[in-house]
Amino acid sequence: MSAATGTPASAPTPNSSGTKVLISLAAAVIVLIGLSRISSIVGPVFLALVLTICVYPVKQRLLARGVPPVLAGLATILSVYAMIGALVASLWVSAVQLTRLLPQFGPQITQLRADLRIFLHDNLGIGDDQVRAIVNSIDLRVLFDTAYNLLGSAMNVGSGLVFLLLLVMFMSIDATYFPTILAVVKEKRAPVVEALSNFAKLSRSFMIMTTLFGAIVATLNLTLLLILGVPGAGLWALLSFVCGFIPFIGFWISLVPAAIMALLAGGLPTFIGVVAFYGVINSLIQSIIQPKFVSGSVNLNMTLTFLSVIFWSALLGPLGALMAVPLTLFARAILVDSHPDSAWLKPFIGDVSESKAMLAQQRAAAKDAKSAKSKQA
Repeated sequence: MSAATGTPASAPTPNSSGTKVLISLAAAVIVLIGLSRISSIVGPVFLALVLTICVYPVKQRLLARGVPPVLAGLATILSVYAMIGALVASLWVSAVQLTRLLPQFGPQITQLRADLRIFLHDNLGIGDDQVRAIVNSIDLRVLFDTAYNLLGSAMNVGSGLVFLLLLVMFMSIDATYFPTILAVVKEKRAPVVEALSNFAKLSRSFMIMTTLFGAIVATLNLTLLLILGVPGAGLWALLSFVCGFIPFIGFWISLVPAAIMALLAGGLPTFIGVVAFYGVINSLIQSIIQPKFVSGSVNLNMTLTFLSVIFWSALLGPLGALMAVPLTLFARAILVDSHPDSAWLKPFIGDVSESKAMLAQQRAAAKDAKSAKSKQA
């Protein structure tokens, strides 16, 4: 006890580091809860921002070639509208196709559940009550509905689409003044401007490269599914394209419905073919080739990337899962990159350029020491 105040000597003061950490965490929780309550607004706003960032270089090139600013802005807006329109049209066709497919496979689904019941009871020796509970819990229609809901929710089809289109238009118009605004702000807040500029560059790189690789994977999957005669090939190819924006988890989301449809339509050989082909394509393109072009450029380690998918999907829903990497890049730009005092956190979240250089120096020094020791011997 302190003689002067009569309070414990170890009581934390309001300015202690522990108190500041607790206050910061409490404020973060409040902000995140608020974001989750308005996720239907936050998600489309951020998607519109990322789309505007992606097409902004088109406007710059048009202006450099002497195109009037009004026409250049209109061209960028129409280019985004064309991408959204193509995806929405694909979703509409897929919705019609899915509603026609599901009723056709009612007998196959019933037979599959019966075969599963026999396998669990006769081969694995599971009791009747447990087998009945497992089989009754399996509803493949729910799985197919979930797969399509991911596509629909991702683009906020319906009333949210109008909101998204208006946001893109307004942001594209206002983007004309962004360079001037950033130049003015840079005079007093240079780290903030540099962090936001880096976020725009990394987000554009991620979205463009992921779109290209996703289109390649979707085309290959579509070709395979058409060759094998899997119903709804276009829908499952579209699902694989959209899920390409979800690191690590997206592959499984796109594989399961396609594999089950292959099993229902073509039996076990078709099922094995789809699973094997999806696995090879995913391992080769999305796990080996694509990360060399994307992961290194965004400077996010694998752990943070995986956790970001879980975190943002829980906070913002399916759109949060699709935008997990750009959202994490934006949070890093605001919380870390724009504050020079927080630079020490960068190696922990994936920016290991300095660590790689230090490791290379250590290995070179160890190699030189080993060579010198061998010469002395």
